Amino acid sequence: MADYSSFENKKRIIAKQFELIKWVVFYISLTYDDRNGFIPYLLGEVKQLHQNAEYFWGFSMVTIKDIARRAGVSPSVVSRALNNKYGVKESTRQLIKNIAREMNYYPNAAARRLVTRKSGMIGVMMADISEPFYTQIIKGMEYVASQTGYTLLFSNSYDNLEKTNVLQKMIVTENVDGLVIVGSNRQDTSFIGMLLERKIPFVLIERNFKKDKVNCIWIDNKKAAYTATKFLLEKGHKKIAHIAGNLQNQVAIERLAGYTQALKESGVLEPNRLVIHGNFVCEDGYRAMQEILRAQPDCTGVFVANDSMTYGALQAIHEAGFAIPQDIAVVGFDDLEFSAFTNPPLTTIRQPRYEMGKKSMEILIKILQGEEKNGINLCLPFELIIRNSA
Repeated sequence: MADYSSFENKKRIIAKQFELIKWVVFYISLTYDDRNGFIPYLLGEVKQLHQNAEYFWGFSMVTIKDIARRAGVSPSVVSRALNNKYGVKESTRQLIKNIAREMNYYPNAAARRLVTRKSGMIGVMMADISEPFYTQIIKGMEYVASQTGYTLLFSNSYDNLEKTNVLQKMIVTENVDGLVIVGSNRQDTSFIGMLLERKIPFVLIERNFKKDKVNCIWIDNKKAAYTATKFLLEKGHKKIAHIAGNLQNQVAIERLAGYTQALKESGVLEPNRLVIHGNFVCEDGYRAMQEILRAQPDCTGVFVANDSMTYGALQAIHEAGFAIPQDIAVVGFDDLEFSAFTNPPLTTIRQPRYEMGKKSMEILIKILQGEEKNGINLCLPFELIIRNSA
C-alpha cells in the first residue's frame, strides 16, 4: 500500500500515478484506431492535469465533498453552484462560493474537460470585431462567460465564410462546445445546415431564421425602420432618402422594407433614386449622402440603416453647407456609444445590444447543460431615441 504519511510522499506517488496513466494511454494508442486524433488530445489533457495538480498541491486539496459537509448540502448542489448551473437558490450559491474561497478551493478545468469531453470554449463569429456595433454584444457575452467558466473564441471573418478557417477547424475537431453567430449574411444557409447536421448547438444574433431547432435573437428590423421613417413623415418631411445596407444582409432588406412601407402608407413613395446602398461603414455613408445631395438637392430627410454610415452622412451634409435638422433631418439605427455626441446628437433606433449578447450566452449555456431545447426564438424590443438631428 502507498505511504501517504508525508507531504513529499504524496507528491511523489501522484507523479508516479500520472506517469503510469500516460504509459497506459500510450499502449492503448498502439492498437486503437485513432482516426479522430483522440489519443494526442488525451495525452495533452493528462499532461495539463498533472501540471495543474503540481501547481495547486501546495495550496489546496479541498474537494467538493469537503465544501458540501461545511455548507450542509449535498455534493451535487455544490457542483451546480460552483458551475453556475440553474436550480440553486442564489443565497445558497453565494454561501457555497464563499466557503469555497475560504477553503482555497480551485476547480480543475483540465480534469473537468477530461471527464466531460467538453472544451469549455464557445466560438463567436462576426464580420468585424473592430466595428463599434459589436462592443456591447461582446460585453454581454463576456459577462455570462465569466460567470459560468466558459472561454470565448472569436472569428473575425463571418462576412466571408470561406475564410473562417480557424473556427471551422475548431468545429470539425470538436474543440468548441457551441457557437454564437452575430450577423445576417444570407449566404450562410449551407453553414447553418452543417451545424444542424453535426448537432452543434448555436445561437444566431440579428437573424430570425425560421427553421426548427435554430435559436435566434433579433429585433423587428422592419417595424423599427418603419418607426424611424414614420417619425420623419410626422415631422412634415416628404422627400426622405434612405441610405440602405448591402442587400446580401438580411437586416438591410428588412430595414429597406420598413422604410418603403411607411412611405407607401403616407402616399409619398419616391423613385428608387432616393435609395443608395452602402456596406454599413462610415465611408459608404459619406459617399451615399454626397450622391443623394447631387441627385436630390431638395431632400429634407434621410433615414440611414446604421449609425456608422450615419456618421459619414452627417459629415457630408455639414461639408455641403446644410444645417441639421433645419435643412435636412437625419435618423440613424443602432444607438452606438458615439451617437449621443455627434453634431448634433443623433436621433436613432436603439438596439438592446448588451442584452443580445447576454441572452445569446445564457440560452446557449442552458442548451449545453441540457436545461433548454433548441428552437428558442427571442424578439427583443427596440426604442426610438429622439435627440437633436431630427
